[in-house]
Amino acid sequence: MTKELANGEKNGNISKSGQSWYDTHPFRYSLYPTVNDRLVWLIMAFTVAPIRLVFVFTFIILASIVANISVMGLPLEPAQPLSGWRLVFRDLTVFFSRCIAFSAGIMSQTVKGRQASSKEAPLLIMAPHTSSIDPLAGAMVGLPGAVSMMDNAKIPLLGAIFRANQSIFVERGDPDSRNKAAAKIKMRAEAKGAWPQLIVLPEGFCSNGKSLLPFKTGAFLPGVSVQPITVKYNNRRLDVTSWVDTGPGLISMWSLLLCTPITRIEVMLHPVYHPSDEEKENPELFAKNVRDLMSRYLELPTTELTYRNLKAIVQQNKPRVTFLNLWWSIISKGCVDIPSREALS
Repeated sequence: MTKELANGEKNGNISKSGQSWYDTHPFRYSLYPTVNDRLVWLIMAFTVAPIRLVFVFTFIILASIVANISVMGLPLEPAQPLSGWRLVFRDLTVFFSRCIAFSAGIMSQTVKGRQASSKEAPLLIMAPHTSSIDPLAGAMVGLPGAVSMMDNAKIPLLGAIFRANQSIFVERGDPDSRNKAAAKIKMRAEAKGAWPQLIVLPEGFCSNGKSLLPFKTGAFLPGVSVQPITVKYNNRRLDVTSWVDTGPGLISMWSLLLCTPITRIEVMLHPVYHPSDEEKENPELFAKNVRDLMSRYLELPTTELTYRNLKAIVQQNKPRVTFLNLWWSIISKGCVDIPSREALS
């Protein structure tokens, strides 16, 4: 299968799956609900969705409370992993995080494969990164820590959860942040399983999940073994989970999710990838080889489009997919499909 979309330009190629470059463009958002789908959403919007929303906020609050207890009295990044009674409250954080997903309508949460130990694979590499609910998929494998921006530790309610899963925090404005994060990852990796695993979404930002974006090299700098994890949502016919800058905003995406009767997540744990000596010396090669492997697992093409390409598309087309615009398009037109083929070519 041809697995490359070159620089966002129309190349006319059709993959063996019968999909063109436009079908697999990572920054296109499309939604084509049937009359039946729209009727179900309408009923759900005035019945089940408000109840779901209440439960989602309830479990977020509960998760935040137990997460705060688990790190009570500790600095932002403790020198030692959590232990003793703190782990009890951390486990409760994981439990309530999965309850958040269930309350939002993600009623089927399937994990396949064997999760490696922290000693075998200090890093979990998850792709594709499509949504704000991807962290809920992370809860299905124990809510590992993440390499996260320092700002996330300060988010009301959610910040405590980042701290409870023992994330590594980096400063956005620090030019040496990537090297500092790599050093921290390497330190934990050399602890031989004493620290819990870290999960990384190496694409760095969200797409629609129809192509794999380039992997950033930060997670591959330490040259340690990684375990690839692929995520699939059952509702690709109706994309109610993707959070792309060209598509619905966060509130709009969650409104679609809450109005969808059942959403399923499948998390697949693949065999541990041990880097070669060459890959240990060359993080770009390491990242590319892992992405190519995960592309085969997912049966998805790869693309070299970057965040800069996405921002250029947004700046040129200025899509306005607000909450009201989204639902008006669904009701009046019966579909949402943006940006246009011409805008992406």
